Amino acid sequence: MDKPRRDHRGLIIPKTIIFSIKILDFISPYICMRFAGYLWTKPLKYKIPKREIPIIKSSKISTVKIKEIGKEIKLYRWKGKGPKILLVHGWSGRATSMYFIIQKLIENNYDVYSFDAPAHGNSPTSTSNIPEFIACIKELSSSIKSFRAIIGHSGGAFASIYYTSVYKNKLKKLVLISPFNSVYELFHGFFKQINVSKKVGDLMISFYSKKTGIMIDEDLSAHKFAKLSKSEILIIHDENDKEISIENSKLIKSNIKNIQSYFTKDLGHRRILRNESVTKKILDFLKEDMSLRIS
Repeated sequence: MDKPRRDHRGLIIPKTIIFSIKILDFISPYICMRFAGYLWTKPLKYKIPKREIPIIKSSKISTVKIKEIGKEIKLYRWKGKGPKILLVHGWSGRATSMYFIIQKLIENNYDVYSFDAPAHGNSPTSTSNIPEFIACIKELSSSIKSFRAIIGHSGGAFASIYYTSVYKNKLKKLVLISPFNSVYELFHGFFKQINVSKKVGDLMISFYSKKTGIMIDEDLSAHKFAKLSKSEILIIHDENDKEISIENSKLIKSNIKNIQSYFTKDLGHRRILRNESVTKKILDFLKEDMSLRIS
């Protein structure tokens, strides 16, 4: 059984880098913006823990080209006789970050897919962004077809609800684990963390709005566009999540009718992915629909 722990507090930027940003901000706001943007779009990579190795070895791995962004990703499949389910990891994660959930889905004979987003896990390139996560979901949903459910964590949860809402995908079930609500607020939290001027912040939002083709403003919030989703939604979040506050999920929930919630304690932002009660809740939610039951 998982024990309570202090959760990781998110990205900690060294003081030397923040000092360099302050100098660049004074010399050239544009260069400062590009440097800050590089930090913003470069995920951290971690050594794969031993607990994830067996699930990697049991998968069929392939390379998929995501045409919309011109990048390749690694796709993992654990073939089962049941309905197809796609899992989407979070920022600085990888497909097997959700290994515990994957294992339980395999045990229930689901046909499970997951992927390493660009610049994550074993996928190439060094930078990425949430619109690229969305492009991956869009491409895989088009090429593989018949996904009955998507399970997303953190940034992967935001990308999943954006995809099903904006592209009006008729996905039956959607599970959001520890999602953030607003990209706009994430940007401003980052600006505060690195202490840049308003000019640099405005330049960065304008730059990435043009680069991704998605306007980064207060309307880019899950609690606003999720109303368009036709999926049945389960939202899961921990009260002690220090990376993404549970208030994000509460706000999303308060604005959607067809939604269930499951709030936990002392699991934080990542340990929530390998908890028995959380996984049981997900399986029970999936099996509420006859088309997601294994005969």
